[in-house]
Amino acid sequence: MNNLLACDISEPGGESELANAKSKTRYNFGYGAIYQRKTKGGKIRWAIDYYDSKKKRIQRVVKNAQTKEEAVVALQNAVKKEFFQAQGNKETQKPLNFEELADLYIEDYAKVNKKSWKTDLGYLKGMREFFKGRLIDSITPLDVEQYKAKRIEGGVGLTTVNKCLQILSKLFNCGISWGYLQKNPVKGVKKYAEDPFRRKRVLGLEEEKKLFEAIGPRYLSSMVKIFLNTGLRRKELFQLRAEDCDFENRHLYIRETKTSRTRYVPMNEVVFQKLRLIIPDGKKEGLVFVNPETGKPFVDIRRAFCGACRRAGIKNFLLLDLRRTFATRLLEKGVDIITVQHLLGHTSVTTTQIYTMTNQEEKKRAVSLLEGKKEEKPLPICDTGKRGEKIIFPNYSFSIN
Repeated sequence: MNNLLACDISEPGGESELANAKSKTRYNFGYGAIYQRKTKGGKIRWAIDYYDSKKKRIQRVVKNAQTKEEAVVALQNAVKKEFFQAQGNKETQKPLNFEELADLYIEDYAKVNKKSWKTDLGYLKGMREFFKGRLIDSITPLDVEQYKAKRIEGGVGLTTVNKCLQILSKLFNCGISWGYLQKNPVKGVKKYAEDPFRRKRVLGLEEEKKLFEAIGPRYLSSMVKIFLNTGLRRKELFQLRAEDCDFENRHLYIRETKTSRTRYVPMNEVVFQKLRLIIPDGKKEGLVFVNPETGKPFVDIRRAFCGACRRAGIKNFLLLDLRRTFATRLLEKGVDIITVQHLLGHTSVTTTQIYTMTNQEEKKRAVSLLEGKKEEKPLPICDTGKRGEKIIFPNYSFSIN
C-alpha cells in the first residue's frame, strides 16, 4: 500500500472547486476513484468510487471532505478497510513501528499533497534515529518532550524543532486517520516561543546603495532589484517565464508557488524597465533568467549574493531578507497588511507578520497620533504706552505685578 497514489494532485483553492465541477470532476486511480457531484441543493460534494471485498461497487459521498486531498484519504481508508476485512482481520491492523509509519506518511501523504515532501523526508531522518524500533502506539508525550530536549542539546534552533514537532504531529494524525493508533502523542506538547529569536533584519537605504555597487554580474543585480520590488520567493523568480510577464497590463503571473496557488503580482516602473531590458520584444516564451555559465535554470544564487554582501560590508543579511525588506517597506508606506499578505502569496496573515517589522520611528509616529492637538498658550503682550504700539514676547519667563 506504500505506493497507493502515483499521481500529482494539485491543491484546490478559491474558484477551482466550482471550476472542476464543470470540467474535470473525476480522478481515477488503480484502486478506485474520487469525483465531484452536485447535490439537489446545488452544493458541490466529493464522493469516492471503489469495490469492496465482495467485488461490489461502492459509490458514496464523503460527508466532511472539502478538498481533493481529503477525498483521497477517505478513499485510501475505505480500500484499506476492505483489504483487511478480506484477510479476515476485520478492522484490526498489524501494529506499526515508527519507521513503517514514516514510510507510509511520505508515500501516501507527503508525496501526494506537498511539493516540499523532500523537506519532510530530511526532517524525518532525525526522528527515525530517535524513535527507531518503537511501536507507534507505545510513544508517549514524555517521549516527544525528550525528543525536543535532545534536539535543543544538539544545537538545533527553536524554529527547526518546532517544524519537526509540526511534521511529527501530522504523521501521527495520518496514523490515526488510517486506523493504526488512537491518540496523537504530540497533542499537548508545547512548541517553543519563537518571537524573540526570529530574524528582524531589513536592508537600509544606504546598505542598498552599497550592495548594488558591490554586485558584479548583471543578472544578480537585476534579480535583487526585482526581489526588492516584488517580494517574490527565490524559486518563483527562477521559474518566471517570458510568457508570464504581461507588459500591457503590467503584472507577473506566478504559477509555481509554494502554496500551489497561482497569483498576479503587479509590476512597478522599476520592475517594468528591468524586465523590458531582459526580455527582447520578439521573445514570447522561455525562462527570464538562465544561468549564463551553464545555460540551465538557476538553482541557487546565495553564494554570489553573500559574496556581494561581504564586499559591501553588509553583515547578517540573507537572501530571504530581501523579501522581508519588501514587506516592511510597504507597511512603512502605509500599505495595509492584508494587501501585503496577498502580494507575498501567504495563506495566513500570521505568516505575513513573521516577515514584517516596523522600525522605531514608525512606532513613535503611531503612538503620537493619540496625543491630540496641544492647546496653544497665548503670548504675553506689553503696552508701550504709545498709541497702538504693543510688544509681543515670544520667549518669556517673568511675572507682572
